Amino acid sequence: MTDKLPSDSGVYLFALELGHGRPVNVGSLGTVRFKKGWYVYVGSAKRGLSRRLARHMNNSRGKALRWHIDFLRNRARAVRAFLIPTRLDLECRLARDVAAIAAEMVPRFGCSDCSCPSHLFRFEVDPLDEPRFVGLLRRYKHRIAIGK
Repeated sequence: MTDKLPSDSGVYLFALELGHGRPVNVGSLGTVRFKKGWYVYVGSAKRGLSRRLARHMNNSRGKALRWHIDFLRNRARAVRAFLIPTRLDLECRLARDVAAIAAEMVPRFGCSDCSCPSHLFRFEVDPLDEPRFVGLLRRYKHRIAIGK
């Protein structure tokens, strides 16, 4: 089967830490008041996944701000990215699953091209210290490994 391994495409979770609450201008969303905490952004790339994540991991200062996450990235510390290589369109499903375990969501963030309420979610603690988040990562990695 030739399409078993994705070619630099997939979904991802990008985790950031915001040390204290602050207002942030988020382009078309206007000014959003962010609380202190950990934020997890759900995104995807049909191609160029590694380039997309490299862009997110590096501070966006001096670069054109293209996505909502670019605006928050300028104000928060990038912590880590979790890649789920796949050709399946799982971004919105993954966002719904993260929403179910997060403390809250940031309305309309990162979802201008779909009908989801958000693709950015706040956690009180480091998501890797949250057993439900770790379980969600394992389920998605396993789901992809068996092709579901």
